[in-house]
Amino acid sequence: MDPGYYVAAGSLAARSLQLEVLANNLANAGTVGYKRELSFFTIFNKTQAFGAGARSFSRDLNDGTLLAQKGLDMTQGAAKFTGANLDLAIEGDAFFVLQTPQGTRVTRDGRFTLGKDGLLQALDGSPVLGKNGQPIRLDPSKPQVNVGADGSISQGTTNQDQESMGQLELKAYANPGSLPRAGVLRFEPAGQTEVPPRATVSQGHLEQSSVDVPAALVEMIRVNRLFEMSLKVASTLSNDLDSRAINDIAGLR
Repeated sequence: MDPGYYVAAGSLAARSLQLEVLANNLANAGTVGYKRELSFFTIFNKTQAFGAGARSFSRDLNDGTLLAQKGLDMTQGAAKFTGANLDLAIEGDAFFVLQTPQGTRVTRDGRFTLGKDGLLQALDGSPVLGKNGQPIRLDPSKPQVNVGADGSISQGTTNQDQESMGQLELKAYANPGSLPRAGVLRFEPAGQTEVPPRATVSQGHLEQSSVDVPAALVEMIRVNRLFEMSLKVASTLSNDLDSRAINDIAGLR
């Protein structure tokens, strides 16, 4: 079969996957703390550098475009004021740390609540970890909770009567864009190189999604047109192959 057909098919596969990434970003444009995904492309003679991350098909197909891997855009999302004591936003490069049944996870989603036993937790009940590596426990009978820019937490019956309740653990990484997703808003930090965080915590705010909706829509239109072009090339080549096959068979008679 003509290698050009495989190249066109590879382009179709790559553009299809790129459209999936864009659609997922748009679906999470209103999700608190969401970081948009990016897709990276290469050609066959460079895919070996990506190892298992490369999407291989066949040698003929790999002569065309390949989706080699996906990454994250860790651009800071806008902070939206909510006024809630337990809504927290990070300004900078750090992540909150959660204890989950699957192990430690990090997130930029600061929608926290107070459990019945006083544990500071995420919406699904996962405890939020403090500097000592232990879950942060608050006093449910004291409504006043203050969170400092460094993540220190104090609590009392009034603003003047405050008791230290611990400090939020904030983690930062040398290459945050390579963090594997563990769900829509959480990431798996195992094996990542930690660096000192350069971040502050803003109480009563939530970080919004980093997806730029107009830009994503324009990009989706562009990629869809590229998909249609690749489809046209594949269709033209296929028709040409059919025509040549018919002529070749007729010539054998």
